[in-house]
Amino acid sequence: MYVQILSTGHKTGTKHTVKHVCDISLFLAVLGLILVIIDSELTALSDSTGVTKASPISVILRSACVVSTFFLICCLVNYHAIEVKIALIDSGADDWRVAFSTDRFVKMLIEVLVCMICPFPEVFSDGLMKMPYINADTRQVKMINVPVDVLLSVPMFLRSYLVCRFMVLHSKQFQDAATRSIAALNRISMDFRFVIKTMMADHPLRVLIVFTLSYWMCMSWMFTQCERYDGQLDVEHYYLNSMWFIMVTFMSIGYGDIVPNTYCGRCLSITTGIVGAGVSSALIAIISRKLELSRAEKHVNNFMADSKLTNQRKNAAASVLQETWFIHKYKKALHKGDDLRLRHHQRRFLHSINEFRRIKWDQRKLQEKGNSLLDVGKLHSDMHETLWEMHRTQDHFISQIDVLTQKIMELQMTLNTRPPCCAPANTSSNDAYFSTSTQIGTVLPTVVPAIPLPSQSPMLHASQSHREPLQISTTSPSSNGLQNSASIPRISVGSTSSSTSSGASSGNGSLPQCTVDQLSNCPTGGIYATVTTPLISSFEEV
Repeated sequence: MYVQILSTGHKTGTKHTVKHVCDISLFLAVLGLILVIIDSELTALSDSTGVTKASPISVILRSACVVSTFFLICCLVNYHAIEVKIALIDSGADDWRVAFSTDRFVKMLIEVLVCMICPFPEVFSDGLMKMPYINADTRQVKMINVPVDVLLSVPMFLRSYLVCRFMVLHSKQFQDAATRSIAALNRISMDFRFVIKTMMADHPLRVLIVFTLSYWMCMSWMFTQCERYDGQLDVEHYYLNSMWFIMVTFMSIGYGDIVPNTYCGRCLSITTGIVGAGVSSALIAIISRKLELSRAEKHVNNFMADSKLTNQRKNAAASVLQETWFIHKYKKALHKGDDLRLRHHQRRFLHSINEFRRIKWDQRKLQEKGNSLLDVGKLHSDMHETLWEMHRTQDHFISQIDVLTQKIMELQMTLNTRPPCCAPANTSSNDAYFSTSTQIGTVLPTVVPAIPLPSQSPMLHASQSHREPLQISTTSPSSNGLQNSASIPRISVGSTSSSTSSGASSGNGSLPQCTVDQLSNCPTGGIYATVTTPLISSFEEV
């Protein structure tokens, strides 16, 4: 347990270290990009600024960019090393090579290759390269001299992926332990896709506006770097033209007044068009979702429409009745011109019937539309009420079973703690008698007076025409296998049948004998006698 707590604390501290390393990496990436932009603008405006590629300012800026890139690569390697440590803690392995998989190695290698791109100072290269240029008027391709900074500064914007990592590590979903636990139980990865979906669901317009402005500014500068060396315009005007071209292409308008003349610019134009189409579709979806009525608003509109249709239906029904009365009236009339009025009211009668049917159909469609709105909520509420009723009934049933079990246990304890004089005695039995009888001892007298049985007693013979009073005697059976005891009396049951059980003895030659097992006083008067009889072969209370 101590080792587990120690591992959990070490993992928490490691995650804070990962966040800190990510912050430093993003700062170094943005710093290097800003230094390159400043150097490119100063050297591009060399006619007015006097700064060239060999100037000390340019060399210092590029050297600082190289140093920041070196530390950025170190931070990236450190970040992946910490990720390997976290994977070791999660898996419980001891060797780092277990957690350092091929996928992780490939990701680290790609990140290092992307972030190591940066322009070097002039002292390490000649600074020029040949790039094809397409004339907009003659469509002829010629080669122009372009600084190597163009090829190295444009890919530096790929470092923007670190912004995505920064958003994930600083998001509320990642910082909250409960949210991470719920996501892990539902097999949801806390990656950039989940975070951006959450942000789009919470603040869609804000996300789209920030992304559009950032993309617009960055892509305009990259397009300027690709197109500013044709020599047709002043250098300071290229950025404004690039902003116009990128926005027109982003919105899929394309006026054609500005066209890219290099393959680098054309690639950026294609990328801008694809991204702009995606952003435009997302914007349309967000606007349509904002314009959609809520459930409460739909209920209000449905109620108003239903009230309107109800009034129209009443008016249509009244119109049908009115036209029916007018038709009946003019059919009975004999005045001249009543035929024209009759035809007029017949046409209005048919129109009223059609209007009534149309209103009924509109009401049916409105009811189906309302049912589609209420189905989900009503189903959820009904299911909740049903489950609550089932749980309540189950709890009541369990409580009743517990009470019944307690009563049975109390009864069992009472039977087990009875005195020995009242304990049942086991006796042997044959085919005619049961094996259980109760010793009465000295409490039972030798001769008990006759106890008349009621007319419904099952102790009597099956024949309803012969019912004799029940007699108790001390005559013991002769050959029934029971133990002879003076304390167990015998009951003679009157019967006209001559057939008797083989194991029962008769006192008078015609009356079978029954064994009295127990006698008890009745609260309403009289005596209960529990006997064993060969007639029904069961215990009965008389």
